[in-house]
Amino acid sequence: MLSPELLAARSSGRFVGAFLWLGLFAAPSAQTAMATAGCNLPDPAFCETFESGPAPLSDRGRGNELSRSRFSSTRYAPSLSTGDGVTFWVWEAEFGLIPEEPPPCRADVTGLLMPTRDTLVCDPSPPIQSHYLMTAVGSQNYGSNAYRIRQPFDFEGRTGVIAFETDLASNFLLGYTSIVVSDDPAPTPSWDINGRGPNPRNGVIVVFIGSPVEVHEVHDYAMTTPAGSSSEVPRQRGHLCRVELRLSQQQIEVLTSDPSTDGVTFGPLVSRRVVVFDTPLPFSRGYVSLLAHNHATWKYGITFGGLPRPLRSWNTYWDNIGFDGPVLANTREYEVPVAGVPATFTTIDEFPPGTINTIEHPGLSLGYVIPDGVGALGAPLVFRDVSLANAIRARLVFNGYYQGYDIDGIRLGTGRLRYQLNGYPAHERGFTPGEVAMLDEPGQTGGYNHAIEVPLSELVNGDNTVRFGTLHISSGYPNAVTNLDLLLDLDPTVIFASGFD
Repeated sequence: MLSPELLAARSSGRFVGAFLWLGLFAAPSAQTAMATAGCNLPDPAFCETFESGPAPLSDRGRGNELSRSRFSSTRYAPSLSTGDGVTFWVWEAEFGLIPEEPPPCRADVTGLLMPTRDTLVCDPSPPIQSHYLMTAVGSQNYGSNAYRIRQPFDFEGRTGVIAFETDLASNFLLGYTSIVVSDDPAPTPSWDINGRGPNPRNGVIVVFIGSPVEVHEVHDYAMTTPAGSSSEVPRQRGHLCRVELRLSQQQIEVLTSDPSTDGVTFGPLVSRRVVVFDTPLPFSRGYVSLLAHNHATWKYGITFGGLPRPLRSWNTYWDNIGFDGPVLANTREYEVPVAGVPATFTTIDEFPPGTINTIEHPGLSLGYVIPDGVGALGAPLVFRDVSLANAIRARLVFNGYYQGYDIDGIRLGTGRLRYQLNGYPAHERGFTPGEVAMLDEPGQTGGYNHAIEVPLSELVNGDNTVRFGTLHISSGYPNAVTNLDLLLDLDPTVIFASGFD
């Protein structure tokens, strides 16, 4: 049990320090200890500076060189996600076509990047003179890479601060960035200029697309856009700006600096937009996700990007990611790796004018097809080495993709998601009115963010299997799941050696 001194430390935001003093808190890597020193916050609850370089091999997962104990990394392609015989297929990324971008990360990083190598911790360079994170989004046609901080962000009864540095330069038809704070741990709380989902259940979305700042609210999966506009946001491709989001249940303020010449020194923060919510947010504790979006770089790289040839990926740069508030370290997460099935795609393009090029793109199919029908379940997917010690709640967190129509022609009207844990009887889950309404929005492509509570009694210590299927959801595009996490909430009165096993 926690002593009164530790309980007081936790409530004041000094919990991590108290653990370190007692020698009872074992950080998952050296990055954690170094990160607590800054992120431009006087008292950070979470901070990642990347100064320790790539995460150790033992701390890597779907995010390649990004710490899996600190971030859940996902890739999502909403357009025809199971078309052409592949599932959530992503092709290769590349460096160096846009002249203003930093050098290609490190001397040992060369050539094209397959999707499982698209997230790298880079060495200092002239425009960014510290270690930083590079994320390359190869998912074409509204695809995104999302990086959810596994530690929850708490802003109950206060204005919480989320701070980070990123390249805010964007192109309307190539790529851009967004930040989402959601009540559930949504794996892909995406948004794009066509309004396609999947949306979080409840959340706030801040989008840097063009010079102004866009802010959107999501209530029960329905996205609305508050009235108002922002001042212009200075930006320069390949150079970081410092950003702060100041969030309460009543409003959000977005502040940015001018682009930095060296990625280390920044000018003052300037308020670019304030949004007062019509009704208070229905949550005060949630999850922070950073997203890099690829609108359609290959399609528009020449015609709207002014480039000499099509562009394979939209690359985004990040540093010093953190937030303040109480340290909420009482969760433990496990992830299923991507399927990683090789598949190629061929394009025939004309560049320069009069020259036809046939290009074969290597890529990977990342998701898992699931069957539809009475009693039908897909192959087992495995969460390895799960520890249930002190767990009090369990959730399956994943993206689902369903494009079916029921017999009355209404999407998901009688449809059910089916899932089975460790051979126990399968559960059937209907879709809420909010979920059905989101899918019926024009342009929505069938994607969902799920955070489904599951019985602890059906989980075991060690390896856990989950199988998925659907009932009455069938169309020309197979149903699928991807980006799977098992999230355990832990007894907050117990001291843990690590928040991730």
